[in-house]
Amino acid sequence: MRAFWDDCGRGLDSTAARPVDLGEAQRIWSDLSGVQGNYLGLIDDEDRTIQFCFLSGIPDDVDDARHLRIVLVDIPRPEGGGSYAGEIAIGDVHRLIEQAFAVGADHRRFGGLTFAAWNSDPAAG
Repeated sequence: MRAFWDDCGRGLDSTAARPVDLGEAQRIWSDLSGVQGNYLGLIDDEDRTIQFCFLSGIPDDVDDARHLRIVLVDIPRPEGGGSYAGEIAIGDVHRLIEQAFAVGADHRRFGGLTFAAWNSDPAAG
């Protein structure tokens, strides 16, 4: 797998993704600041991507944020014109990273995700 991420403006974009092993990918996620917009993306050997992005920040008064469902898991499908996505708890991300390393970023191997077209506004043409 290759990884890209953003942590408050620091990281690598997807065009500069670098090889990582499972442990390093999980460390990158763990080290990300729990701030809205920060993300980790993984690209598998077939150039499929899975991304984990904070939809909102972790409140300052929360000691254990594992239960907070504030992470978007997103598997883009450019050939389909959209993404398979869903909101998950922070505590689920490590397991899903491990799953991605085991089976790749194949949306069919991740249950509970819903497909959404990128251009779902009929007025946009």
